[in-house]
Amino acid sequence: MKNEILTKMKEIKIFLFDLEGVLLNNNTTSDKLFDLLSTKIKEFNRHGLKFGIITAREDDDLINKLKSIENCFVISSSLDKVSLADNFLTRISVDYKNVFYMGDDLLDIPLLKKCRLTSAPMNGRREVKRIVNFVIKSNDPENIINEILNLFMKSMEIETRAAK
Repeated sequence: MKNEILTKMKEIKIFLFDLEGVLLNNNTTSDKLFDLLSTKIKEFNRHGLKFGIITAREDDDLINKLKSIENCFVISSSLDKVSLADNFLTRISVDYKNVFYMGDDLLDIPLLKKCRLTSAPMNGRREVKRIVNFVIKSNDPENIINEILNLFMKSMEIETRAAK
């Protein structure tokens, strides 16, 4: 199973995350999230990857603050995440076969079903965890992002070794 995930990971160009329950939870303040993303998005960008948040949350101070992070795409204000994603991906010329999405709730299921590689945090709903490619054994945003970046790096190492 891990080889399948690493194979799919090589094709990913944009990493999308749900906000509430994935990147933002009871243990994470908005300031802590802002600082974390300000740093981690640079790591994604160094590898030529895009980073985005897709959320049903209405625009507010937190959403506006997240939108101010350089190279952080924030798509918000609709329960229909698939329509939001369709419009966004068309705008940046990326196909769903190149999208990773992590969600945790029932609203995320339609989008999870369209993306090439999907995940949920350990605190995600059972219905969500049943349909994703893998579950991350944490609900801490820093651990989640680090694990995703580590998987991407492993997929690149395998590709480099295969090319030799």
